Amino acid sequence: MELTEKLDRLMAERGISRGRLASDTGIPYNTIVGFYTKGYKNAKLSNVRRLADYFGVSLDALCNDDAPLPAAGSARAEPRQDRYDALSEKGRRLIDALIDGIAELETPEPAARPPVFIREYVTPAAAGYASPAEGEDYVLVPRDETVPKTADFAVRIAGDSMEPYIRDGERVYVARMAELNDGDVGIFFADGDMKCKQYMEDSEGNIYLFSANRARRDADVFVPASSGVTVCCFGKVLLDKRLPRPTL
Repeated sequence: MELTEKLDRLMAERGISRGRLASDTGIPYNTIVGFYTKGYKNAKLSNVRRLADYFGVSLDALCNDDAPLPAAGSARAEPRQDRYDALSEKGRRLIDALIDGIAELETPEPAARPPVFIREYVTPAAAGYASPAEGEDYVLVPRDETVPKTADFAVRIAGDSMEPYIRDGERVYVARMAELNDGDVGIFFADGDMKCKQYMEDSEGNIYLFSANRARRDADVFVPASSGVTVCCFGKVLLDKRLPRPTL
């Protein structure tokens, strides 16, 4: 059963219309109608979560076409919802960013004409951090000849950890990809934050996220292979030249 079919059933059980659903959840009416007319595969996680919370069902039950809805009157919150709600605003934003980024990586882009604009995410970033998550604030930047053809989005880098190659406040363009080669610069979710770092992995599988500015070694991130921690890469930063490989 598709999401729109599940919405129809849940609205029927409550005796409400699409307009009432929009009013109760705060989701724009045109957005809800768009689920039916334009599809819902690229729906914002925040909107889908509102719908799930409103109807008292899990995200999986609402979004997974193969998962059944619970019987009327038996819906309950998903097991981890309470843990999510207990997080700080920053913690929830980071978890949403991680989920949206992984979903973006796993969802193949449909064939389409190149957009006229590219998104530049404007979430304030601490030193060396940037947030490319769908749903975050962004501005539209014209996709002119200065924008690399393979760029999918842009971010502003704050701080000096990547100088002199990427300066404080500089806009960088990023191509979404799942893997990087040693020495490439990427946007990562690691150690609880989004980071712009230079990637390396040794023969034992240990991951190093280096600051190009070696005076900022304090901002390096080391993830041992034995830690079981997953480092999520949101994309490769597109630079004019390769950076020197740092020494371990």
